[in-house]
Amino acid sequence: MTLIRRLLYSSLVALVALFATAERGWCQGERSEYRQQDSARFRVFYGADDEGVLPEFWTTIHVRVPQVERRLGLALADTVTFVITPTPEEWFRLTAGSPLWANGLARPDQGVAFLKSPRFNMRYGRSLPVTAVHEYVHLLLKAGAPEAEIPRWLDEGLAQVLAEQQDYRDNALIGRSAAAGRLFTLSGIEGLMGMNAEAARLAYAQSEIAVSLLESRYGMPGIANLVHGLRSGRPFNETFRTVFGLSPGAFETEYHEHVRRKYRISFIADVDLWVGIAFVALLLAGGAAMYARRRRTLRKWEEEDRHSGGTPEGTTPPYTINYTLVRGRMSERIETLPPADPPPHDEPIPGN
Repeated sequence: MTLIRRLLYSSLVALVALFATAERGWCQGERSEYRQQDSARFRVFYGADDEGVLPEFWTTIHVRVPQVERRLGLALADTVTFVITPTPEEWFRLTAGSPLWANGLARPDQGVAFLKSPRFNMRYGRSLPVTAVHEYVHLLLKAGAPEAEIPRWLDEGLAQVLAEQQDYRDNALIGRSAAAGRLFTLSGIEGLMGMNAEAARLAYAQSEIAVSLLESRYGMPGIANLVHGLRSGRPFNETFRTVFGLSPGAFETEYHEHVRRKYRISFIADVDLWVGIAFVALLLAGGAAMYARRRRTLRKWEEEDRHSGGTPEGTTPPYTINYTLVRGRMSERIETLPPADPPPHDEPIPGN
């Protein structure tokens, strides 16, 4: 047991050292690679090649962040820092090996949100300002309340809803998962950061759907009451029941039924799925046709052999040599040959 404690302690120390190294790298000297722009409430660090994204970035932040704060009844007093990492290497250095599919990472204890540059995050490059609002929501929920019991599905779902983010809403994926019984439980979404890209996409989509369902039933003021209760330190199950009048388990049951019912049509209309099924069906049909054609050809050859007086069944095939038959026929030929003339005898030579 002592050995296990030492190993756990050593692992914890190593992990803390890794995060500390990343933070020191950002705080000591690495900022020289970045340019900086400030406003009254926000600070942005960015690479020289990303200067073109700043006008839209600033417009989105200044318009959308106050809207988010009003809807939740929360605001951050301190300056919030956004870091647009210019390269994949810089992203992984500062975020200490976050998942490959992540587009941003918030650190509420530091008031910092890290974002990927559109130059190497081309798939989601156009949504950089929206991702910034998403990460700001994470800061807003947790900053000043590090012990708040905010489950991952609520955290991620609320960030997407308030940022009006549709990046992860894949109706076909949701429909297939619902039809196959592969939807995550809400508690299963806690493992989001260890998932692969497709599983994470489903987890994000489910989180957004769950929060949207809550909003449709109780409005954003109801969700804001839940957030305030959790930030005050109250347990999630108790706060959820107090605010909404039902247990989280009962809500999850209704939520899964809602997903299966609403996205059933998405499964039926899933073009990719049916194209795949059609392709497999064509392959099977082609294989069956080739097999049937081969069988017909073999039967045709057999029929031709029978009509052409081919070798009767049960006899020796014509391409083998029956040595017994050959020897017997040779003996018959020898017996039918005429007798040979006797050899001439030498006559005696008369004596002298």
